[in-house]
Amino acid sequence: MTYLFLSSADHLSFIQAILLGLIQAFTEFLPVSSSGHLVLSQHWLGIKNGGDASFEVAVHLGTLLSILIILRSEVASLVLGMIRSDARSTQWREEMIFIILSAIPAGVIGVLFKDQLENAFGSIQAVSIALMATGLVLLTTFKRSGQRERLKLSDSLWIGIAQAVAILPGISRSGSTISLALWLGIQRERAARLSFLMSLPVIGGAGLLKALDLVQAPLSSAEYQSMIIGMFSSFIFGLAALSIMLKWIAKPSFAYFGFYCLGLGLMIFYFF
Repeated sequence: MTYLFLSSADHLSFIQAILLGLIQAFTEFLPVSSSGHLVLSQHWLGIKNGGDASFEVAVHLGTLLSILIILRSEVASLVLGMIRSDARSTQWREEMIFIILSAIPAGVIGVLFKDQLENAFGSIQAVSIALMATGLVLLTTFKRSGQRERLKLSDSLWIGIAQAVAILPGISRSGSTISLALWLGIQRERAARLSFLMSLPVIGGAGLLKALDLVQAPLSSAEYQSMIIGMFSSFIFGLAALSIMLKWIAKPSFAYFGFYCLGLGLMIFYFF
């Protein structure tokens, strides 16, 4: 019964793992930075291992699974597009190439600056500044409504750089990539679906790197248990959150999240 409510120095309680999984699910798909909210939540809950990125990677993998379920038809089309040769498959093949290219900047930064990025997960002040930056970016998307469906090769570079910057906790990955896509003239719902599909290789790659680390330095059984609970929680809640976001993105209210991020960042900067 104690495990339900109390955490120790090396693991989360059952309730904390579920709560953080829920927070990850909704903040991953809303443009408010899931990693930033996880850092803040761990800080406010008094969780001592907030600087370790293992749990963050686990709950991100949970939301990756929810993307695979909700966008299963798009994912299947991307895979089939690589082996078929009809006109429709050509478009999906181009999109798969776009997604792979857009993951390269994040992959390079993630590998080269892995230790520095993990340290950033323990800095509340860094998160507050990043949240304010996210807020300002989102506010620039008012009245931005592109009509373009076809992607350009150069789009993968610019949106990929935006995704790479969003590795920092407090910078929203979906917020930065969707915002830049809107500025490039890409249609709103297309931008959102593209953003979530782009996350698959990045989150999958981060999970693979962390798995390799855990082989060399295994965690305790309690820590693994917390990671599994958090991943399951973020998967279940992620199914609902992604469905809501895909309907929401079609509305201009997407930009209003900028006020939330800006306000939260300012509050944390001055009061914590």
